[in-house]
Amino acid sequence: MPRRARLHSLREQRPLFVLVSSVTLAVLLAWPLFDYWLRLVGVAPQFRFWDFGVYGGTVNRWLEGGPLYVRNDSGGYHGSYLYPPLGVLLFAPFVEAFPSSYAAVAWEAFSVGALWVGLQLVCAAAGFELRGGERLVLLWALFGFQPLLFGVKMGQTPAFLTALLCVAFAAPVLAGRRWGDRVAGVATAVVGTLKLVYAPAGAFLLRRRRRLAWAVVTGLGLVAVSVAVFGVEAHRAYLGVLRWGIETGGKSRSPKLWMVAYYRPLYAVPGKTLLRVGGGLVIAALAVLATGDADREAFAAGVASIPLLAPQTYTYYHVALLPAAVVLLAVELERPDGRPTLVPVGVLLAHAHAYGLGALAAVLPAWVPPSSAFAPLLALIQPGLWGNLLLVTLATRRLAQRVEWNAVRSALPVV
Repeated sequence: MPRRARLHSLREQRPLFVLVSSVTLAVLLAWPLFDYWLRLVGVAPQFRFWDFGVYGGTVNRWLEGGPLYVRNDSGGYHGSYLYPPLGVLLFAPFVEAFPSSYAAVAWEAFSVGALWVGLQLVCAAAGFELRGGERLVLLWALFGFQPLLFGVKMGQTPAFLTALLCVAFAAPVLAGRRWGDRVAGVATAVVGTLKLVYAPAGAFLLRRRRRLAWAVVTGLGLVAVSVAVFGVEAHRAYLGVLRWGIETGGKSRSPKLWMVAYYRPLYAVPGKTLLRVGGGLVIAALAVLATGDADREAFAAGVASIPLLAPQTYTYYHVALLPAAVVLLAVELERPDGRPTLVPVGVLLAHAHAYGLGALAAVLPAWVPPSSAFAPLLALIQPGLWGNLLLVTLATRRLAQRVEWNAVRSALPVV
């Protein structure tokens, strides 16, 4: 169907979806200007690239023969390098090729550019190929997505990691199964190796044996290279960092103590570790059991669950929702019973999370008693939680609908 005819058809058949999508796009396009005003009045952070400063310092220590992991004055690792040793090789080219004042800018320009290209690939693979000025609109809208913009200000990695996930999804569609599955496995393994909390994205790998095999081989290869380059002691130190993260990950500050990076979806929820593990296993099991071509549903469910299931998550983790939203939108628009309106609503809530939570936290003391009994309810005031849940729930439901439950029940042993 020609593009103009398709848009007209959508306005006729799904007017609410078109309205909500238009509002969401308008907000994203206007946000960079609004963020500029927030910076002028001292509300929004400036472009200081704090985290990349940590990466650059670690690269310099390594080149000088120093340790990668350094404890802070309190004995922990907060504010220090937390990636695996191999991550140093990712940041080193930017630190070496550019003066210190430009290295972070070059890193973020590269990362956002990669995400911009990656999302175009996802759009093409999902049937939404962009043309001409639409590509520039996408780029500006990316800068308008607050979690991404905040990640850029911090000098963080979500744009680059999400770009690799985009490639992982698009490759099997655009390059064919044989080579595409290899690319998907390699790209996903790189993401998981650099940041373990992105592991739920691996649900997509479970759909194809070749894809999973390439991910395993790549992961083992990266570990071997890392040990060869950085030595065993550096990896022992990294295990200490992981232990510290596990020990401190259960401690969550209240949403009332707001900061722009804050996102704790399971704040004050009992048994949160079991919930995270259980949620990840459910999505993985559904990805294995689903029949037919369920790649889109498995990808959307796994990637959208990253911010929800990560032990320690931040606002900028919501960047992973972007490719998941595009893929899920394609699924919903194709279904007669689809609910595509929920997708832009989820993206808009994720975008509004940081400052929406800040506004709500400012009025909380007037109506929330200072009792621990009300603590779990505080998690519910996080806009990003609702947006995250919308996308994860919808994608997981679609994935579950791909399972032949009668066949599964008949395969179970009779007790």
